[in-house]
Amino acid sequence: MKRFAFFLITVLLAASCKQAQDTRYFAPAVEFASAQYTVSAGDGGLDISLQLSRPATQAFNIGLNVDSSLEAGVQYRMASTSVAIASGQQDASLHVDLVDDEIWVESAWIELTLRPGERYTLDPATNSTARVDISKHVVIPILQLSIPEDQQEINAYLVPPVTLRLAADKAPLTDLQVPLTVEGLTAGEDFLVDGGALTTLTLPANATEAAFTLQFLRKDQPGYDARLTLSMSSEKGKYGVGNEGASVAVHLTDPPVDLSPLFRTSAQAGEGHQIRQAILGADGETWNGNTAANFTLSAQGSSYLKSLRNMGTTYGCLSNEVGLHALRLVDFFPNLRTTSGDAILDYGRNNNTRGFSPVDSLFRFVLDPGSTTQGTLALNKPRTFTAYVGDYTLWKNAWENDSKATGGNISASTSPIITRRVDVVLEKLEGRFNLADASNTLLFTAWFSCDSPQFMEGVDLSALGAVQEDGLWKVQYKLWPR
Repeated sequence: MKRFAFFLITVLLAASCKQAQDTRYFAPAVEFASAQYTVSAGDGGLDISLQLSRPATQAFNIGLNVDSSLEAGVQYRMASTSVAIASGQQDASLHVDLVDDEIWVESAWIELTLRPGERYTLDPATNSTARVDISKHVVIPILQLSIPEDQQEINAYLVPPVTLRLAADKAPLTDLQVPLTVEGLTAGEDFLVDGGALTTLTLPANATEAAFTLQFLRKDQPGYDARLTLSMSSEKGKYGVGNEGASVAVHLTDPPVDLSPLFRTSAQAGEGHQIRQAILGADGETWNGNTAANFTLSAQGSSYLKSLRNMGTTYGCLSNEVGLHALRLVDFFPNLRTTSGDAILDYGRNNNTRGFSPVDSLFRFVLDPGSTTQGTLALNKPRTFTAYVGDYTLWKNAWENDSKATGGNISASTSPIITRRVDVVLEKLEGRFNLADASNTLLFTAWFSCDSPQFMEGVDLSALGAVQEDGLWKVQYKLWPR
């Protein structure tokens, strides 16, 4: 019994002296050895050191977030965005390669930030971020392309000129030839640079900027949508290209216009709808004329209107024929509205049926950028309108004699009538429209030329408000749906 008691006491004493094993994991704190590094691009790179508060008891990876003013993989390289730590290790380093030939700025930076992890801790009071400032002595110019902001979105029909600028931070000692990469459109077919199909820009020696004119070739295609992108790349030893300004783009659109608000009252005869027109007088306030004509959509496209003459069926003339009656060209001749002397002989003997030869697609509607109801009235090309003028009395007699035989076609008449041809050219047209406005008024200015000495000779210019401008006659019109 005594022996057993002694043995039990011995065992208990041994157990009380043995310490419990500690299995807890103490995560080391991680930080950068320094918060700031400075290096020259010519050095080729640098090592960034990390340190742990205690040796690692097991292996793990430290994650990094990287931000930089340089392009990763081109101007600088890192093997990984994490650092491997082995068991027992208390410090490590990360190497950053700098590609000197690809760095075109005098100062740049890289910023590394430690990411939180399960096997280590971050102390806000220590260096959890390291910044690398990179310097370089740059001797070659750094180039930049630019286009004014208000010219980056243009209408493909109006195609205003666009200014393309090539700038350098320092003037080159010799002319620089800078080839462009073109995407989206074709030079020479869709656009011109300074009047030609240039895809290489020249920055003259001792100049820090050169300007070029981009002229897009008109696309008369409602619904057209395209983008031109021009870009350039650095050429080692000659010039560099900054991170900004390496490329520019121009977006060209021509949305179709919904012209249905203009169609209110149907034509009394024939196709189309009625529209009124007036001419602004010389006082700049009074609208004269206020006659009505017909118009309808053009077969040329959804953004076009064509004008129609209101014509009677006398002598076989059609009730509606495509033409320019809406602009009343006959009013620009002094004695062509009378019942004697010279008259336009094309279509009939009544004053309100006289007109010029047919024409389609007179008005082109072009929406403002971002708008679906407002925009510009334009003319897609100069229009020539033709009439034949002769003695009214001779013509009247001849017309009445053979009108039935010719079907109302004066050119088929066999009667001896001496006529001369009169051409009036609508050289350009500029105006505005607002289809959201209740009146739907179209205001525009037209410029005419004519080969006839009778054009505007002896006409009451106070009523027409016509003035000469650079050899053309300028007349202001108002059209509004009836």
